[in-house]
Amino acid sequence: MEPVIDPGLNSAVERYYDITLDLYEDLWGEHVHHGFWDPGETPGLDGADRHAATDRLVHELVDYTGVPAGSRVLDVGCGIGGPAMHLAGPLGCTVEGITLSALQAARANEKAQAAGVAGRARFHQRDALANGYPDESFGVVWAMESLMHIADREAFFAEAMRLLTPGGTLAVATWAVRDGELDDDERELVRQILVHQVMPDFSSLEEHERLAAAAGFTEVATVDWSSAVANSWDPGFAQIQQFERGPKVMRDLARRRGVDVLGFFHAGPLMKKGFDTGVITYGALRATKPRQDSPQAPRGGAPPGGRGRPGRGGGARERGTGV
Repeated sequence: MEPVIDPGLNSAVERYYDITLDLYEDLWGEHVHHGFWDPGETPGLDGADRHAATDRLVHELVDYTGVPAGSRVLDVGCGIGGPAMHLAGPLGCTVEGITLSALQAARANEKAQAAGVAGRARFHQRDALANGYPDESFGVVWAMESLMHIADREAFFAEAMRLLTPGGTLAVATWAVRDGELDDDERELVRQILVHQVMPDFSSLEEHERLAAAAGFTEVATVDWSSAVANSWDPGFAQIQQFERGPKVMRDLARRRGVDVLGFFHAGPLMKKGFDTGVITYGALRATKPRQDSPQAPRGGAPPGGRGRPGRGGGARERGTGV
């Protein structure tokens, strides 16, 4: 889809996450992203609960992209620091997290202090495309469900290439849209999701691959995790209805925080419909910045040394670009 580049987009995204910070944390804990389940699992019954499932998504992205232990990581769109706690904790990485929301950055720093990883995980309010870091500062650029808020995705991949050291890893998990033309009803569904979630547009997983390859990345591959994460929007599991206590409560909330906060409550049924109809998809991308002393490696398939896997479950389907 064509991006809608709004000069006020960053401010709108910042405001959205400022006014919903406590709502997300109260409902979903430290992870402001989807969960991951195996085929046929029912959340909380024979499958993981929300906290275990959102933890698993972080592990799946680490496994799929092959994030090396001890890496220096830039976490683009860090939220309140959930994934960074795992990267800085068990993996021993040094993490710089950036977000447009000053409140998110402050909360993430509090959580890092409480978790005992403040020496390895720091969080800042910065723009992903104007972040101030020097060239080749990171071994890993990690973007978990943040790329959807960036209108200029070509610039994102170029910036990731600039920031990575040669041989460094790009690890992305993102909402996406089905590749190809959408009909009028499908376009309207996507439009409503974008408005309520403060996003400029969606790209297909195939378009993400093309953009990464065009930026010069090698070993570019994606995996479709749509079926593995779709349970995240089941009404009982998303838990948004816990806050829907009638029109008066909703009006009061809107008066206190602004009408934009209501987008938080509209997200659930719209996203569920998107996944149910196949219009909305979800996947991961991995890519490597070429080493300066070696020719470009073929794209697609497993990176050297067997690094990365299509995922441990969820009916994942992997694809990669070829050269």
